[in-house]
Amino acid sequence: MAPRVMQRSNGVFRVCLLAMALLFLPGPARADWIADLEAYAVATMAEAAIPGMAMAIVQNDAVIYAKGFGRLSADPASPLVNADTVFGIGSCSKAFGAVQLAILKDQGRLAWDDLVSKHLPAFQMFNPWVNTQFQVEDLLTHRSGLPAYTMYGMMELGYSTDDMVRGIRFEPPENPDAIFRGTFAYQNVMYTAASKLIEALTGETWAAHLSESIFTPLGMTRSVTTQAEMYAMDNAATGHCLLENGSLWPIPHDWVNGYVMDNQLTAGAIRSSVRDMAQWLRLNLAMGTYAGKRLVETQTMRALQAPKTLVNPWAHGTDSPYWGPVSYADGWFYYGFSPRPFLSHDGTSDGFKTRIGLIPGGSDGYGSAGIVVLTNVGGLSVLDPSAIPPALLDRTLATAKIAFKFYDLYLKRDVPAGEFEKNMARLAAETAKPAAAPAPATGRAAIRPLAAYTGTYLHPAYGPFGVRVSGDHLEVTMGPRHLQTPLLPDVRPDAPPDGFTLHVPGYPDTFEVYPVRFENLSATGPPRMLVKLGPEETFTRIAPHAPVDLLLEGQP
Repeated sequence: MAPRVMQRSNGVFRVCLLAMALLFLPGPARADWIADLEAYAVATMAEAAIPGMAMAIVQNDAVIYAKGFGRLSADPASPLVNADTVFGIGSCSKAFGAVQLAILKDQGRLAWDDLVSKHLPAFQMFNPWVNTQFQVEDLLTHRSGLPAYTMYGMMELGYSTDDMVRGIRFEPPENPDAIFRGTFAYQNVMYTAASKLIEALTGETWAAHLSESIFTPLGMTRSVTTQAEMYAMDNAATGHCLLENGSLWPIPHDWVNGYVMDNQLTAGAIRSSVRDMAQWLRLNLAMGTYAGKRLVETQTMRALQAPKTLVNPWAHGTDSPYWGPVSYADGWFYYGFSPRPFLSHDGTSDGFKTRIGLIPGGSDGYGSAGIVVLTNVGGLSVLDPSAIPPALLDRTLATAKIAFKFYDLYLKRDVPAGEFEKNMARLAAETAKPAAAPAPATGRAAIRPLAAYTGTYLHPAYGPFGVRVSGDHLEVTMGPRHLQTPLLPDVRPDAPPDGFTLHVPGYPDTFEVYPVRFENLSATGPPRMLVKLGPEETFTRIAPHAPVDLLLEGQP
């Protein structure tokens, strides 16, 4: 995941998809709009070359549709997808963590305005004043003032969740315009911290509390939180990464990098089926009630779904009457559409892409409704989101297109062609991860002798990274797993003179490539290695020819 752009692509893979009607659940009679939505979803799936997809719809607390399409993997001999097929749901996990905290709030075990450090002393912010103001709800609203995707590299390189929480204190605001509670910047690490807060309050793991407080009451028997649990089950979809040449790379079921999603906890670790996720939709649409039992107080649920942080202040107008202002609630993007708001969230994980949407009930006769779409193609690492070919960008929006088409069909909106794509492209540009680097390549030499770059470089959160000469290139050793990978010259035309790239082992060559640059190599001060692990992180050289392996034993 080099950091990936938020909208990851589902590109070209030639498969012939036969729509299979696998399951219908009891509920109100199917309406024409459902048939139209299914046809649209199947066509969108084919255009995006997605091997397998499942979709469920809830209306007025009843599951009126649940169905699978395609196959568990790109292998045409693999079994068919159905409503019980398990997929990764990525960041759609975030709203689960918000509800877990809401349950604890209703039990009187915390208040939204409690300081995080009251319950989780290891949590500290870089700015001392912000640290004295940072409240529980601030974890859920992407308004920390830190750069987008702070500590993302820690997730990629295998640090523990405790290391991630400890590392937050070393991350300064990106610039003076990044205002605590005033600037939207998407984070995973704050949701990981929310998971650790749940553990501190309950004395059990985040996953155990999730199971007893949500999965079990909702009957979500095919929902788990780790790669090992997912692939120990039957009927689990294989995730696929999209490569730059348009082919798909199937993720092994025992993938060595499975820890990346597992350690995100409520930021992105849940795996589930559409049958299970339909029960989750019911709980949210019924404002905390499920099968006649109240799990969360109504006012608490309303507060979770209320907009908190402005993402983009688009107004309804002649330029885009289809689109309104976009905000973030607690685990949901809040789209200010007419005639109803639309609560939705994307879930992009290694090999999977998900979209959930909620239309709250109103007085216009339509009632409440929700949708979940799960697919088994995750995304593409890219350098510049603005340079993605339009056709490829369109494929990255497949699940979102289906969810927003659901909104339009359900509320009988007549939307001009291209409006959705235009506005989603604008939103993606606002919320994208920092640009990553291209794939490792040769053809450009370092401007100094390789020995000039070697040594042990230290970061207060990441600990020491070691750089040494290995044959005709540099090699970096990093993280608690002591991952080793070449440092190769950055071949981009605008690359800095002392620029390199590193590739996270275990991924395809075009995935998870980070730009690296060295500074101060000829100056009197200590040399620095700057690695774009989400935001650019600064490592200071503490020894030019230190015994790197020995130092690495002191990782945080």
